[in-house]
Amino acid sequence: MLISIIIPIYNAEKFLNKCLESVINQSYKNIEIILINDGSNDGGELICNKYAFADKRIKLFSQKNSGPAAARNTGLNYASGDLVFFLDADDYIEENTMEILLENYEKYTPDLVISNFNKLEGTSRLIKQNVTFTPNANPFTQKNKELSREDIVNFVRHFLKYPSNHLISYCWARLYKMSIINQYNIKYNNDMRLFEDYIFNLEYLSHCNKVVFVNEYLYNYVMHDSYISASMTMLNSNSLLNDMQIFKEKTSKYLKYAQANCKTKKIININKEIGQALVHYVIIFIVRSCRQKTKENKSIIANEIHNMLNSKIFINSLRRYSPLKGNSIIIPWLMKLQTVGLLMHYCNYRSNKRYGKLPVGLND
Repeated sequence: MLISIIIPIYNAEKFLNKCLESVINQSYKNIEIILINDGSNDGGELICNKYAFADKRIKLFSQKNSGPAAARNTGLNYASGDLVFFLDADDYIEENTMEILLENYEKYTPDLVISNFNKLEGTSRLIKQNVTFTPNANPFTQKNKELSREDIVNFVRHFLKYPSNHLISYCWARLYKMSIINQYNIKYNNDMRLFEDYIFNLEYLSHCNKVVFVNEYLYNYVMHDSYISASMTMLNSNSLLNDMQIFKEKTSKYLKYAQANCKTKKIININKEIGQALVHYVIIFIVRSCRQKTKENKSIIANEIHNMLNSKIFINSLRRYSPLKGNSIIIPWLMKLQTVGLLMHYCNYRSNKRYGKLPVGLND
């Protein structure tokens, strides 16, 4: 079987060699490597050309900068494989990734194969991810797990309750069937900036009868120091609100369909479960934005937070939000009171405690 590996590339010169070496050295050789240069202005295209010249399996396409969603769609347009695998240009995979995923695909004949992943913060801190499939369950410790249609619904609901580092919020570390993508014309939403992976997965999962999870750490998700310190972009309320609305509509549609067609006896409180996830994400973006607060941008951040706190979708979501164990109870309380100044001060404190203070000059 031919596997298409799609890699969107934007200003990833520092990381490309490691990423591409991990792909061309795969133990499974029947692959095509589709590189999408998304308007890079560094030396990345030269590196890609060097690898493409040396390995005929590599195909390089260039386009003006349009974002990762559009780049992945371009990759899908050129893919000719039976299966497709997405890889980010600053990450890398283990040498036997394709071999292991394909073995499980052939053994279980699922519609989707997902592996576990490592999360690397900087150059030294490696975090092995624990995976659970239903709310309040213990971490999965066995080798493989088959998920039925009902299991998939529960997995989506688990994401809504615990969105951080959840497999459904990523598009990498898995094999998709091109036949499903083509038959149902599944594409990334080019207008989304925050939840495009999740929405793509949700649409794909709507057509899955079986998913297999492989509990091996085959994908390495790297949060480089520059990302941890400087690339936590400030809150853009209009962009986030747009994505939140799409998130709500698509998830609501999926859960209504699942509730009507799956054998679950549990009543799904759709608005509460969606609201829980949306508030979780808003808190993350406000905390990260407040970390970058300076005298010059303080009023801009305050205005974005004010717009968010006064939006209808956020107010309705906050009414349904309940902090889980380990989550802050102060932040949602300050949100409810709409005390923007106190909220910014507290979120700045929380972000510095979590990530450390932002070095001078990185938020300029």
